[in-house]
Amino acid sequence: MDDLPIIRVGKKAGPVAKLGIASKEDMRTRSNEPHVGSLIEQEATTSEHGWDGSGATKKVPWGWVLLIGSAFAVGILWSLFQVRHADEKQDHLVQEAKTILEKEVMAERAAAHTIEKIEQSVRNFYDSRSIDELLRYVRHPDRVKPLMETYYSKEKLVPSRVDRILGYDPLTIEHNANFWMVTSELSPPQGEQLLVEVDADDVAKIDWETFVCFQPMDWDEFARNRPKGFTANFRVCVETDHYYSHDFADSEKYACFRLTTLDSEETLYGYVDRRSEMVHSMEKLIVENGNTVTPMILRLHVPKMVQSSRGVVIEKLIEARWLHVDPPDIESSPDVR
Repeated sequence: MDDLPIIRVGKKAGPVAKLGIASKEDMRTRSNEPHVGSLIEQEATTSEHGWDGSGATKKVPWGWVLLIGSAFAVGILWSLFQVRHADEKQDHLVQEAKTILEKEVMAERAAAHTIEKIEQSVRNFYDSRSIDELLRYVRHPDRVKPLMETYYSKEKLVPSRVDRILGYDPLTIEHNANFWMVTSELSPPQGEQLLVEVDADDVAKIDWETFVCFQPMDWDEFARNRPKGFTANFRVCVETDHYYSHDFADSEKYACFRLTTLDSEETLYGYVDRRSEMVHSMEKLIVENGNTVTPMILRLHVPKMVQSSRGVVIEKLIEARWLHVDPPDIESSPDVR
């Protein structure tokens, strides 16, 4: 086979190269040479060698990298949690403050509404000109109606104008917080304090019995005459005493209490069986009141054969104050028995 012509590429820089067809021996030899991909990998591998002139491969500490990365991630997550927790706490505090404020506003509105109701009832009560009119504004109207008729048969019903209300004092009586003491300035002047109850229907009612200090009989008349066999419930001021005489001379049998009332100089002495529970109840009330004169409603009885000029029997402790919190089971009137 004839040789192919020589082809020159560019300037002559080396030996002449021939472009010819490879022989079978050459083809077999080249089939074992590395392909292009392996050359690229070889070159890349070779390029990683010898950065420090030693030709050794350096390993990256991936464990430390992961540890540091995890620490950063945990720190970021913790920070985000704290921020979120702080935001939630702030929202909770804001909501709690808002709720408290709303409750205070509602309480103030309710109190203002209650005061308005009380004032209107007080003004209407003082301005009343008849028993029927009074009954619209008082507690226990059915029970006190006959008491009013008895009282105003002897006392004139005089209306008054409320010039101004001086104070509203809330009271808690027997765990009942619905009572108020209202002080007013009146023309013409009369009893200037009223005990008012705001009932479950938000209606303000005046306690008429404490307003007039109702007694079933005039206290002075009762103390002087002491009608034999008479029994009734009286509003009295009570203190312990040691006055023993006549029917009640035995101090081991009887406990003695001094009884007075408002706007009176007359004194009676009430006696109770010393073994009774009532003695302990009355003495406890007096001690709780600082061992001073203590208001109570007591059922007093004048024995038919009594010899003592000032002695009466205390049959029952009706109330630990001058107020009937609930309507009594027996009327406070001269004809109880």
